Amino acid sequence: MEFTTDDGAENYEVTAGVPQGSILGPILWNVMYDRILRLELPRSAKIVEFADDIAITVVAKHFNLVEYYSNETIRLVRAALTELGLQTADQKTEVLLVTSRKVTETITVRAGDHYITSAPCIRYLGVHIDARLRFEEHLCIVSDKANWVAGSLLGLMPNIGGPRSSRRRLYASVVDSILLYGDPVWSEAAENQSYARQAVSIHRRACLRVICGFCSISHEATYVLASKPPLTLLIDERSRLYLRRLENVESEERAKTIEEWQAQWTCSRKGRWTHRLIPNIIPWIERRHGEVNYHLPQLLTGHGCFRSYLCRTNNDTGDQCPVCPAAVEDVEHVIFRCPRFTEEREVLHHLFGGPLEPETLVGFMLEAESNWLAVSTFAQSVLTD
Repeated sequence: MEFTTDDGAENYEVTAGVPQGSILGPILWNVMYDRILRLELPRSAKIVEFADDIAITVVAKHFNLVEYYSNETIRLVRAALTELGLQTADQKTEVLLVTSRKVTETITVRAGDHYITSAPCIRYLGVHIDARLRFEEHLCIVSDKANWVAGSLLGLMPNIGGPRSSRRRLYASVVDSILLYGDPVWSEAAENQSYARQAVSIHRRACLRVICGFCSISHEATYVLASKPPLTLLIDERSRLYLRRLENVESEERAKTIEEWQAQWTCSRKGRWTHRLIPNIIPWIERRHGEVNYHLPQLLTGHGCFRSYLCRTNNDTGDQCPVCPAAVEDVEHVIFRCPRFTEEREVLHHLFGGPLEPETLVGFMLEAESNWLAVSTFAQSVLTD
């Protein structure tokens, strides 16, 4: 191999492998390894390769035939690799028996001098495959991993202070990547709510930190404020994209996801105060400005320092407004009606050109960044007071 240095051309003899990061390396590897894919195998056996990982699949009606065809295929593969000057890590070989029988069965195959008994679950290319193809264990394992990562990231995203919401969304996307890895393979398993419950919970927890929101906020309102579709819809979207992977349909499939998300948001009975403020998802998630802080979600959800909420959560003894005895101190009363905050409210009315109502507040915020900042300042002032 010849390469260029500051002192001129240099030569180096490569005796094994290919130079890391070389341009021709992957091509040369594929040319050499293609011989494995062209082997004449037993009729019920197939080979799948990814880089230097080889997976053998054997389909047969009886266990003894599965063992026989598997052993014969492994023998052929090992012989071909030996001729190429390669060796298999036989001790790392894993076997999975996929069967619909209710009684748990096992088989034993031979790889070189090693005898391997089938396991109830194996990990291949990051996906945990179980003997029933339910992928319940995969969802459990990746949920635990995502939970650990989320716990590490949550320390970077305190509700008060910390990075702005746009940066928090970037952090939360790490959790999404872990949960959604390989989802075209196991997406049907997510239709079982008991399997997906833990993953959905972790995804929501990350979204709550994006918006600095209270844990009592509904799933539906949390996703809207965080501008992140529910995890189940993201799983469906990834699966559709895989089925249409040869087409450029990312924007089309995202539009379908948002349409379904909007339908769920409209029909849900939860987060109705937030829905009153943000009935349409698209203007909110496609905005070009506006960071969400600790105080703004309290205004947008009603879950915050309001006596009606505090009384409902057993943190106050009554829900009456201290200034307006006949009124309940809920979010609508405090933000739009209570005379305690008339002066702060007049600033917004001046910018808007008239009184603001719940149905016009978010539209006013989305018109200009200055309007957003004015509402955010108002929320902070009122809720701090």
